[in-house]
Amino acid sequence: MKILIINPNSDSNTDRIMAEKAKKLALPEVEVVVKHCENAPKLVGNWAGQASSIPNMVDMIRASGEEYDAYIVACHSDPNIDLVREIAGKPVVGIAEASMIMGAAMGNGYAVISLSPNSISKKIALAHKYHVDDRLKTIKVSKNDSNDSLLEAATEAKKEFGVDVIVLGCANYAGADGYIESKLNMPVLDGVACALVIASGMVSYNRCKKAFDR
Repeated sequence: MKILIINPNSDSNTDRIMAEKAKKLALPEVEVVVKHCENAPKLVGNWAGQASSIPNMVDMIRASGEEYDAYIVACHSDPNIDLVREIAGKPVVGIAEASMIMGAAMGNGYAVISLSPNSISKKIALAHKYHVDDRLKTIKVSKNDSNDSLLEAATEAKKEFGVDVIVLGCANYAGADGYIESKLNMPVLDGVACALVIASGMVSYNRCKKAFDR
């Protein structure tokens, strides 16, 4: 099985973080490739940034042919995900979609830790789109992307709103889940890991169905 993680921004450091997470996740017989959009901003933080990544994302999908079994849109705004699904014809999972749905399923209330106040309205809109807004209790903005800053924001969410699941709302936070979980003793979800688990599961299930059709 081969999965392409599409980084909608142009930051190669984000590629590295996600590739390391995929390696540590060690899904059986799953090969993961990470590619970023060369002509997009370093950080996709608004609608204009999302739009600028469309040509690269479309080109990646169309050029990949049959090489990949599934795709992951690896920005916690799930930019252009409906467009990618339309042209891919294969499983496509967004990291916001995967982490929010899993967060809602794992507890009675979850919080999203985000990188900017400007992203709050987008997170709320996504939670509504994915029908998990009733369990989204708060969105906390971290001062920066260090583990300690993320821990501080998660601690505030737990103390103030009594959430029992934390969702890390940025692909750059992919390496912080274990650290925060060990400190707070509660589930902490990284969207990249959640999306890889769901995407690989979808591919495996499709293969299972085909095997039974024979």
